[in-house]
Amino acid sequence: MRFFALGLLALLAPAAIADEPIRWTVSISGGSKIEIPVFFAEGDGRLLGGFAHNYGQTFEPEEYPHSQLRQYRTHTYGKSLFEYLKDMNVSDGDKVTYQVDKPSLAAISSTSADGKVVFYGMCQKHRIVTCFDIVYDTKDQAMFGPIVERIARSFRKNR
Repeated sequence: MRFFALGLLALLAPAAIADEPIRWTVSISGGSKIEIPVFFAEGDGRLLGGFAHNYGQTFEPEEYPHSQLRQYRTHTYGKSLFEYLKDMNVSDGDKVTYQVDKPSLAAISSTSADGKVVFYGMCQKHRIVTCFDIVYDTKDQAMFGPIVERIARSFRKNR
């Protein structure tokens, strides 16, 4: 009878909570407008350039302490958009897994030399150069891959 009661309690207990769908919000910063997961917006953040020179924002979610999203405007200092992204974010030994190199659009994705970190960045130029980039643990690729795709699609709508 005791095993029956334990089984009945197990059936009455709430089912394991499934992963909640990702909630999204809009971030307007650094001259662009992008869709970002709410967990980025609710985490730690800081202005790039401070209040006097607001060039954008950095988001660091509490749930994913090894990830960071930046949304910003910049100068490429005489470099192409692609050269700027690569020089700023890809180190020797990193493996470039995706790249786009056009005059008004650049994107690059890479994995760190030790294979533990993924970087994705995109910049586009209209009147100003706007960019976003994201860094996250390789172990979180299944979740962050679709997030990066949605952010990139929303960023491209700034055209």
